Amino acid sequence: MKALAIARINMVRTFRDRMSLFFILVLPMILIIVLGMTYGGMSTARLGVADLDGGPLATDLAGSMTMTDLKLDIRRYATADELRDAVERGFVELGIVIAPGYDAALRGGGTGALEYVIQPKSYASAVKTAIDAAIADQAALVSAARSAAAANGITFDDALAAARTQDASVERVSVALQDVGEVSSNPNGYAVGAESQVILFMFLTSMTGAVALITTRLYGISRREYSTPTNAGTIVLGETLGRFAFALFQGGFIVLASAVLFGVSWVDPLATSAIVVLFALVASGAAMLLATLVSNEHQLSALGPALGMTLALLGGAMVPIEVFPPVMQTLAHLTPHAWALDGFHTLLLDGGTVVTILPQLGALVVFAVGLLGLATFRFRRQVTGGAI
Repeated sequence: MKALAIARINMVRTFRDRMSLFFILVLPMILIIVLGMTYGGMSTARLGVADLDGGPLATDLAGSMTMTDLKLDIRRYATADELRDAVERGFVELGIVIAPGYDAALRGGGTGALEYVIQPKSYASAVKTAIDAAIADQAALVSAARSAAAANGITFDDALAAARTQDASVERVSVALQDVGEVSSNPNGYAVGAESQVILFMFLTSMTGAVALITTRLYGISRREYSTPTNAGTIVLGETLGRFAFALFQGGFIVLASAVLFGVSWVDPLATSAIVVLFALVASGAAMLLATLVSNEHQLSALGPALGMTLALLGGAMVPIEVFPPVMQTLAHLTPHAWALDGFHTLLLDGGTVVTILPQLGALVVFAVGLLGLATFRFRRQVTGGAI
């Protein structure tokens, strides 16, 4: 009961700090939204169109873009400069400028001018493919209308109408898609951000929250507890439970909130819970160990966030590990972050179960035992003044 009382006091002190609540509850949700939008959380791609011609064929081309298999949100811009600015600011993924004289050029046998506006290294290739298909369809109709008008002595508009009628009656090539893998889920874009934020913030806030252990030590609270009929093991257990409960609460909150707010599927609740619980033990062990190695709050305030961010970056919680070169992917698995994320990816992308991720869980157990063992040994020595 004394250990639980110590743990409860630690939790109360943490939740009384409003700034801590922001980093525990609010900031992870903000980052999940940002990453979700980056990795495809939006179901509709945004296409900007600047129709500087306004003719029937230009209007028809802009309208046909909404008929592609890819869902597009068409946004109109009055000038090419406005469209370019929208692409630069990320308001649309891709822009199309229909040049003046487009309609007249096509009717007169010339070539209509179109301009793509796209950021370098943009992920809008799928949007461009859909637009290319719409342009190719109109080019085929215009070519057929020109030939029909010249051969039959009719107007271009009549020939174009006849080409459209024939085009509608032509049997299309059908393409069937079949999933042949064993993926049991169709993850949305927010799942990528949710997985990484669980790991990032459980570890990072545990490291920064370890300042409470420094305060406890510097103010002599642990020594005074030890002077009462409370043994060192109880004190160490209470502080450990406090750190563990803190990390577990944040991990559980991110998992539940992302499922409710963003529809993230965590696939296997038992396997997900196992990863979160074990990583909470890892994070609490790392936080306690760091607190026993530094001398004061200022050192921990400098080292805690730096160490947390560095390990998160190396372990793939900030940048997907798949973009790393092979050597860096190997080094990443020197961190518990990489093993935890591997487990999440196996569940989400491969439809894994708790049995499937046993190697990842085993690695987390090794990290947890090692960090907690060293941390409790050093903390016990500090509480007892060096006596075992």
